[in-house]
Amino acid sequence: MSASKIKKIFILEDIKSISYFDNGKKFNLTRGNPKIKTSYNKYFISLTNKFYILPKESNLLFRDNDIQNTISLDFNASYKKINRTNNLTFNYQTKNKKNNKHISNILYSNIYKSEESEGIYFSIIEKKIILLYTQNKKLIFYNQFDFNKNNYIKYLVLLFDEFNLDQERDNLTYISSEIDENKIINQLKYYFKKIIKYKKSIFKIIIEENA
Repeated sequence: MSASKIKKIFILEDIKSISYFDNGKKFNLTRGNPKIKTSYNKYFISLTNKFYILPKESNLLFRDNDIQNTISLDFNASYKKINRTNNLTFNYQTKNKKNNKHISNILYSNIYKSEESEGIYFSIIEKKIILLYTQNKKLIFYNQFDFNKNNYIKYLVLLFDEFNLDQERDNLTYISSEIDENKIINQLKYYFKKIIKYKKSIFKIIIEENA
């Protein structure tokens, strides 16, 4: 059986499993924890806010405990998982360490390989707002926040302001998800004039980065 035909289940998790989907032709996001056949390959996609990103060469300059405590006093180092992309380490907390990637690593890895690897990127997945800023394929900024109504607009405006970007002229790339994209884009149009839709949804990115 070819790799593309092997059944894969992708489980979105935070403290526990939130929802799941597979690599079948018809997309279906289902709540809860899947009942998986033994022939299926299972992949965990962490959406936790308990994470930090560092250049590989900086790991010796900081003590992990200090960084973890800055992020969260209840960061449990025994559940720490590390992903690596290019010269960055993506450190986060999960109980499911096998076949597990953090959403930050997945998105940056995909954008890095894309020709459209410049500017602000934005997505919403399972009530998490995801924000990235890249320049010359380098990750300048990454953060994520809990989604509440249209609070993502505030975070985007602050991000543009922080990096002296122009809401009239600079691109804002939206990565679609399970949220009604027409509603999101229509709301963004009041604040940003150059909105681009990324060529793949966040779910296709997850599948592609776990090929």
